[in-house]
Amino acid sequence: MAGDFVKHKKDSDMMSVWSYFLVAKDGNSAKCKRCPSILKTLGGSTKGLHTHLSTKHNIKVISASTSQDTENLNTAPPPAKRKLDDYFTKTKSDDDNLDDVLARMIALDGFPFSVFITSDNLRKLLLAKYTDLPKSAVTIQNAL
Repeated sequence: MAGDFVKHKKDSDMMSVWSYFLVAKDGNSAKCKRCPSILKTLGGSTKGLHTHLSTKHNIKVISASTSQDTENLNTAPPPAKRKLDDYFTKTKSDDDNLDDVLARMIALDGFPFSVFITSDNLRKLLLAKYTDLPKSAVTIQNAL
């Protein structure tokens, strides 16, 4: 049985789980170098190998993909909070019409159509720039 297992090509890489196991010639199992356990590795999965090392030998091998995933999670910037000014274009243009502003507010942050009718403060703010505000949510929906 011992002759059925060989060193894996990543055996010398101490960051690899394979430095702790010998691989079967058929590639479907692995033998622990620290104890007599033989574990399945069907489809090339090493989850069982990691679990064995962790539970039986108290060894944690951090794979390169795991450390990259963790690194990406830690460095991702938090989502930016929008200010009301962000919905308006910075320069005067045709893009700054009421329909475009409402469309951006609905699409980017999920404002319901009805909020533009029911919120007195939002209506006052929009009235400072636009004279003809919609009077129903259906009107807004049809315009967009």
